Amino acid sequence: MRGLRRFVFIIVVGALLAAIPLSAVASESFLSNSVRQAETAFDQSLSAAVGGGLQKGEADSLMWRYSQVQAVKPSAWWQVPVADHTKLDSIGQLQKELDTVYQQQLTDSRDALERQLHRWNLLLAEAKGDGISADGLDRGSARLSTHPAMSTTPNSLDALATVLSQQYAILDGRLAAYRTARAQVDAAAQNARTLLANAGQYPQLRIGGFQDQVTAATAGLDAVHSTEAFAPILARLQQTAAGVQALLNARTGAYNQLADTRSTLATAQRIGAIVGNRPSVINGLAGQLGTAADQGAFQSLTSQLYQQKQALASAIFTRQMSPVSYNAGVGKLIVISLSRQVLTAYQDGAAVMTTFVATGRPQLPTPPGVYRVFHKYSPYKFISPWPYGSPYWYPSAWTSFAMEFIAGGYFIHDAPWRSWYGPGSNLYNGTHGCVNVPYSPMSFLWNWTPMGTTVVVQY
Repeated sequence: MRGLRRFVFIIVVGALLAAIPLSAVASESFLSNSVRQAETAFDQSLSAAVGGGLQKGEADSLMWRYSQVQAVKPSAWWQVPVADHTKLDSIGQLQKELDTVYQQQLTDSRDALERQLHRWNLLLAEAKGDGISADGLDRGSARLSTHPAMSTTPNSLDALATVLSQQYAILDGRLAAYRTARAQVDAAAQNARTLLANAGQYPQLRIGGFQDQVTAATAGLDAVHSTEAFAPILARLQQTAAGVQALLNARTGAYNQLADTRSTLATAQRIGAIVGNRPSVINGLAGQLGTAADQGAFQSLTSQLYQQKQALASAIFTRQMSPVSYNAGVGKLIVISLSRQVLTAYQDGAAVMTTFVATGRPQLPTPPGVYRVFHKYSPYKFISPWPYGSPYWYPSAWTSFAMEFIAGGYFIHDAPWRSWYGPGSNLYNGTHGCVNVPYSPMSFLWNWTPMGTTVVVQY
């Protein structure tokens, strides 16, 4: 009996000892399967996340760390369980991190889309307020609002954001075009009103029709809701503004012509040209200017004033062409030719000096006639009798020699500032009525000419 018990004991102990390695093998096999399942699950999760739009940087980082986990190999059989446990923990950590990163990216994409959707709704409301057409676009936000909640990947949210951006750009472009067109119309209306205000300074001007045109063109502006509808309104306002501007220009042109004609009349009277009844005619036309009300009237008066100016210019030419009588055979004589821009000094009929000169410009000509030198100065300072701002004003300047021969400031003098003498100088760079002489000839002339010397100015 005792022997039997010992035998049974030996059998049981042997069985237990044999079961220990079998249990270890079974445990190792379970861990390996768990690792493989975890790896498979992580591979699938990472692939799905990348396909769903996981950012490349995050995906690369997770993949690299995953490869590091997979690269761990035990150096002995008894280290296998420890290595598998470590892998399971590491893969689990990577899985959690993947889930966290992916969910955060999904949340960020959804939030960005929600903000974009909010901007879209604001733009829709703005366009609706201006009556801008949203044809072909998602006028309501219901369809777009449901997609963010239904979308489960960043890619799907980004795709929806792209569609929304495209629609936003289209509607924003329509709104910008509308506002640009409206701004152009408003500017044209303001320009027309400004011109009308300027014209309103002259009560005699007939501008009622223009005012009615502006009122009619702008009456329905608030009912216009398309860019194309502004075009005819803009054209009408621009046409009205052009009409008012033409009226103002015609008035300005007529008054400028009056001033020019009166200046020509003054020149003709100064040199003794025959002007007849032209002063009264010009004054009569000036009176009509004060009552002219439309563009046609101003243009007609401008034409008539121009005709008077041309007639006066002809009278001036006739006067300048008239021969001047003088005795060139005795004593000293200075002769100035306006046509040739030449001065010649004579002694008892013989020329002693000839030089090119520059005489008065067309607006301020040197008057033909017979005169005498009655003042001589050396030096002499010329001071402009015209105020600053006048087209005839000039800065004060000194000359070395000056001889006055016509009362009112007509001198023969040198001109340090001048380099052009001779033919054409009076037409394009003429004086204010004086006779400019180069320095060397003027020095001779001043010393040669006694007081009372005759000066003949002829064409």
